[in-house]
Order: sequence, then C-alpha cells, then structure tokens
Amino acid sequence: MAYGKLKIFLEGIVGAGVVATMMILSPLVRRWYRRWGASDAEVTRMLPGDEFVPHPKSQINCAITINASVAQVWPWFVQLGCQRGGWYSYDLLDNGGAPSADRIIPEYQHLRVGEVVKAVPNGSFGFPVAAILPFKALVLAGTMDTRSGNPSYPNDPKLEAYFSGDQTFFMESLGAERTRLTYRMRTDWNASPLNNLIYVGILEPISFSMGRKMLLNLKQRAESFANRVPG
Repeated sequence: MAYGKLKIFLEGIVGAGVVATMMILSPLVRRWYRRWGASDAEVTRMLPGDEFVPHPKSQINCAITINASVAQVWPWFVQLGCQRGGWYSYDLLDNGGAPSADRIIPEYQHLRVGEVVKAVPNGSFGFPVAAILPFKALVLAGTMDTRSGNPSYPNDPKLEAYFSGDQTFFMESLGAERTRLTYRMRTDWNASPLNNLIYVGILEPISFSMGRKMLLNLKQRAESFANRVPG
C-alpha cells in the first residue's frame, strides 16, 4: 500500500513537470501536440461530438493503436471519472491521489446521456455526457455561460461570455484484436487577450499532457486485460 501511494506521488510530480514544460514550450511544440499520433485523415475528418463545438478556436487530436478488441477497450471508458474508475492519467493531479482502476468494475458499466462525469475528486465539477455510441464513441460536451455559471447552448447569440468544450473518445476496429483510438478535444470561448492566454497557453497544453498519459495508460491496461480474457 505504501509503495502504491509513493508511486502515485512520484508520478504526480513527474506529471506536474510535464505539464509545466508543455506550457512553457507551447509556442514551439503546439503544432506537434495538437495532432499527436494522428494521421492527416484522422485530424481532418468529422467525428461524433464535433457538433457540440461547431466553431472551435482550439482542437487537439491524439491517436493510438491498442492491441485489444473494441469490446475490450470500450468498458474502460464507460467507467471514466472521479468517484468511478478514475481518469487513468496522473492520479495525484486529477483523481485526488486515489489510483485509477486497473480492472473493469461492473457497477460502473452503466452510463447515460445527461449524466455528469465528475472531473474533480469532490464531485463539484464535471463533464456532461452528450452522446454515447456503444463500442464506437463516448462524447463529453457542454457550453457554459461563464458569467452566470449556468449551462447554455453553443450557438446562443445572447451569450457574451462563454466556454464550450467537447471531448470525444472514438474507437475503430482494426480487426479482431486491434483498436484505433482517437481522442479529440475541441474548445471555443469568447475571445479576449486573457481568455486566449488561458485557453490556448494553459488549458490546451494541460489537456494534451493529461490526455496523452490517459491514452498510454489505457493502452497498457486494455492490452494486459486482453492477454488474460479473450475478446
């Protein structure tokens, strides 16, 4: 138990360093991290969820191939979130130091559109589930009026201050035992020098750093699971 906590702590310190480095180097590496692992076709094609942020000011695409079937990858996403399976990233930074699940948890295999996937350990903030295409795509998306803090619609002309965000996890079968996984994050906001700095210079590199770690950890978990349980 002590070793597990120490590992989470040390990985969290490394994660904080990765995030800080990405923020500092963002002007130089932004072109690279906005399409990490993704082909030209994967970057430009339409995905489920794009409609929730129709005019993004920022878009990140990350892609990875997992040596496991879609049926073996999908359950890890259904249980995403704090107070559930975790985020599979740097647990010290995004899961309150609790370890993300290393197994499929049956009681967290039920997710519905409209539910909120908790983004912070105390559950005070989360991402609405906007769309579910079983064994294909999970979309977390929403728009918020940043003055009132209330949910809104992405194309509401009355919105003067807003933030729209969409995270899509898209899975394609490459055969019986391989899956191509694409993570896309699209964001939009009312433009201002401060907002542009926050969302491009801070949020974007943080999201890439955490998202990339999530994909790598999910790949390891799903492949380990696939080696033990046939798809």
